[in-house]
Order: sequence, then structure tokens, then C-alpha cells
Amino acid sequence: MSDADAGGDEVIHDAPNFIRVYKSGRVERFLPVDFAPPSIDPTTGVSSKDVPILPGAGVSARIYLPAAPAGGHQSKVPVLLFFHGGGFCLGSAFDEAVHGHANQLSAQASVIVVSVEYRLAPEHPVPALYEDAWAALQWVAAHAAGQGPEPWLTAHADFGRVHVGGESAGANIAHHTAMRAGVEELGHGVKVNSLVLIHPYFLGGDSSESDEMGMALLRELVRLWPVVCPGTSGCDDPWINPMSDGAPSLAGLGCARALVCVGGKDAMRGRGRLYCEKLMGSGWHGEVEVWEADGQGHGFHLFCPTSTQTKAQVRVITDFMSR
Repeated sequence: MSDADAGGDEVIHDAPNFIRVYKSGRVERFLPVDFAPPSIDPTTGVSSKDVPILPGAGVSARIYLPAAPAGGHQSKVPVLLFFHGGGFCLGSAFDEAVHGHANQLSAQASVIVVSVEYRLAPEHPVPALYEDAWAALQWVAAHAAGQGPEPWLTAHADFGRVHVGGESAGANIAHHTAMRAGVEELGHGVKVNSLVLIHPYFLGGDSSESDEMGMALLRELVRLWPVVCPGTSGCDDPWINPMSDGAPSLAGLGCARALVCVGGKDAMRGRGRLYCEKLMGSGWHGEVEVWEADGQGHGFHLFCPTSTQTKAQVRVITDFMSR
């Protein structure tokens, strides 16, 4: 028995090497954030800085501005509102791997990336992070009138090309943000142009195609879900399974285009592909694309940022957002 257990602080969830949650509300995270400061990236020339969004709630973002063309003027460029992964309870927009990926996207796609540092569960249970995401999208849209607090957006953003995206749990958050954009106005004439989902984190349904390692991961995620979303109805809760019978119709997705990237060895690959099928069959009047990285696992682009498959995935996203 650990000292914590002996002292009466009961462990209610233990995912070895990831996270431990106690009945008192105390949380131990075993995947530390490798903090990277904002900078001018020497490889891409992308500039980044940290900005507040909801200071009272601790919601902020790291914003990335691509370098101006050599000897040229910086024209208006699209905006990508982006959400990091981490199972709703881990990760950070300021982590070195997330920072490096955002630099890649900003440079290759020539977009302003707004990478959101949202509140994490279980200290802030679901749906708090979805509210943070919507607040971040509203914050971006508020700059369309030329009077927002962030000069990089007022001076350089093309608000006719606003994209929403994310990886893993961040892709889940991006989906729900785009769904909300289908029923609520952002103001200033701003609409979401497209949705970019990288290795989306959706549960529920049949996952029999996964190998044993994938099934072990899925079992951990199924155990974790009620910890980050107390009172949930389970893995067919629309928050974690937007394809469930009780979920809002995907026909209401508030954008015209969607891209779903999956890994060939990702345990959630089937859920990502099913999302595309359900979206196409929902009556949604948009265009959806799916791209698969052969032989790659969940979040491979963060672990192997210079690999051939990572470069290919970034190219696919870049091409998609440029159309």
C-alpha cells in the first residue's frame, strides 16, 4: 500500500506511466511537458508568441506567424485554430513536439496557427475544454473587424479562410467546435472553412481490427473516459462517439470541407474512417477526404517529426488547406 493510500487518499484511476487520479482530486501526471519557449524558428522562419484568451480561466494560446516571402510583403494568410492531444488530461500547446509540429504547419501551409492551451481534465472535467475551444474560436473571430487585441491577426489574417483542427483528443475537440459553429454565429461574418482531424480520438463501436497493443490502449482509454467525464453515459456518449445514435446529426457540421488523417497501425483508425463514412451519409453538403499513413501508429508525427510519412502528412494537410 502506498503512503497516499495509507493516508486515506484513495487512488480512483491508475494508468501506469501516464496518469494517477486520487479520490481527493489530486492528480499525478507521468508524461512531463517538455516546455519549448516561443521563438523565431531558425529552420522555418516562423515567429511565435504566447497570448491570453481567457486569462481568468487560464486559457491561452501560442500563435505562429509564417515568415514573409523573401524581399516581399506579408499578404493576408489563412488561420488554423489548433488543439493538441493528450486524452483530455495530458499534453500542452507549449510542449516541444507540439510546438515543432505547429511550426511545420505554419511554414508549409503559410497559415497563422493559433495553438490553444485549454484546461485539462480531471481538474476541469469534460465539457469544460469544449467551452474553452469555443471561446478560442470566438476570440479569433473577434479580430475580423480589425479591432481585436492580437496585432498578428488584425494585420495578417484572412478571415475568409478560417480552419479548425487538432490531433487525437484535440481532433475530437475540433469536431465539436465545428459542430457548434453550425448552429451558433461567430459574428463579423466569420465562418469555419474546413476541419482537419489528425488521428481523431473517438471511442465506441467495434474495434476488432486493432492488434493486441492497440486493444490494450483502447481498454485504457475506455477506463479513463469516465474519469475525465464524470456522469457520462459511457462510450456511446456523443462527446466521445459522435457517430452514436444519440449524437447530433453530422449533417450539422459547420464547415464546407473536412480532412481526416489516420495511421495504418492506429487503434482508432477504424473510428476515423467510420467518421468519414457517417459524415458522407448524413446529408451534410460538404466534401470529405481521408488519408492514411501506411504502417504508422497514433501520433507518429510527434515522435518522428522528420520522417517521410510525417512530411507526407504535412503536405496533405497543406494541400487541403490551400484549396
